[in-house]
Amino acid sequence: IIVPDPPSNNEERPAHLLEDPLCADVILVLQEKIKIYAHKIYLSTSSSKFYDLFLMDLSEEDQQGAAGHGFGVAVTAAAERMLHQEERHHGRDFLLRAASFDICESTEEAGSGQRKPCLRASTSDGILRGNRYENGERGLRRGRNLSSWSRAFTSIQEEMAEDPLTYKSKLMVVVKMDASIQPGPFRAVLKYLYTGELDENERDLMHIAHIAELLEVFDLRMMVANILNNEAFMNQEITKAFHVRRTNRVKECLAKGTFSDVTFVLDDGAISAHKPLLISSCDWMAAMFGGPFVESSTNEVALPHTSKSCMRAVLEYLYTGQFSSSPDLDDMKLIILANRLCLPHLVALTEQYTVTGLMEAAQMMVDIDGDVLVFLELAQFHCAYQLADWCLHHICTNYNNVCRKFPRDMKAMSGENQEYFEKHRWPPVWYLKEEDHYQRAKKEREKEDYLHLKRQPKRRWLFWNASSSPSSSPSSSAATASSSSSSS
Repeated sequence: IIVPDPPSNNEERPAHLLEDPLCADVILVLQEKIKIYAHKIYLSTSSSKFYDLFLMDLSEEDQQGAAGHGFGVAVTAAAERMLHQEERHHGRDFLLRAASFDICESTEEAGSGQRKPCLRASTSDGILRGNRYENGERGLRRGRNLSSWSRAFTSIQEEMAEDPLTYKSKLMVVVKMDASIQPGPFRAVLKYLYTGELDENERDLMHIAHIAELLEVFDLRMMVANILNNEAFMNQEITKAFHVRRTNRVKECLAKGTFSDVTFVLDDGAISAHKPLLISSCDWMAAMFGGPFVESSTNEVALPHTSKSCMRAVLEYLYTGQFSSSPDLDDMKLIILANRLCLPHLVALTEQYTVTGLMEAAQMMVDIDGDVLVFLELAQFHCAYQLADWCLHHICTNYNNVCRKFPRDMKAMSGENQEYFEKHRWPPVWYLKEEDHYQRAKKEREKEDYLHLKRQPKRRWLFWNASSSPSSSPSSSAATASSSSSSS
């Protein structure tokens, strides 16, 4: 099985999401007027600071606003509760990141003098009631002041905003950045967070390093230092390490459903996923979520005739570019789903996995003929041509045994397959005819030899009798002479 190279444009698609922000769920505000649309899943899996920011729990502020009377006292009490809750949450979350993220990043964060999150007792930290959403519903807008939590962010709040592409109102997270952050260098930082790469020809490298320091993205700061020291070749290793960490964090978000914005409803359950990652890795998903389809504006997508194990394998492939198997994975169902989603590279990987499993089973003396017959026409129908060719080869090589065990299935094969079997079966028809002729000739020869051997001993017996008569006459005459002499 030959596995082709993966799609070459997968590395460019994340950067394209910054220019064409499909399914954006974050608005980054620079200098109070410049809006940059981004995605939680990309920012949080590249930066621990963004990860902590988007996981902040704002539910305490709802209780604070619902207190009603004694607003100042309620705000102070809620602030104390929020302080303790944030301390517990931050400590627990730091341990989770230490276990799942890279050790160096977590260690540097811990040693950088990061202050504990706190909440000031001011009206700006409370909720704002009475806001009208654009869809006419009355609701709450939650927010926090972040000036004491990080130097990079000023505030964060949830509000209804207009999608830049669909022009529909949706709930988004608005993050106001520090006033010292300039748009140009910040876009270069965002490109690194999406792709793990930094252009050596960037103009304002010092400001990029400043933003990396504020966001605690220490790898990016190291890349800037390498460029300034004429050691840019070392950045390739940093990029490789970036993708390894990104893969591990994405797997964690997939397993836990963190920052998910879509749910796939399957035959045996549901799986949470992330539209931005799907759009950047699959044309089929990009068309569904970015085109004029119903799924682009819904949070649930039904995929009938699909199991959770197959969908999980597809999501891990789209997120990480790697094939992962599980004990409950059905190889053929995964091939069907991969072909349905127009993923030929995943089809080839699954074909390789399937054939390897069949060959290992055959080496362990397991009968695989029945499985091969089932796989053949399914593989042909769902464009798994390499697996189909392997199945044809196996059936033709073991043609007599397969026909003896599964005569009805062989007769039920398509005309093209039966014609192929007749042409490529082993042993071939001409060989069987020659062998039959040889066996008949051999039997006739054996019969002739048997008759010849059966007559041969009689001839030998007669020969020896004939030859023994002259030799016996002298002895008899001698005996006669002796008898006559004795009588005389």
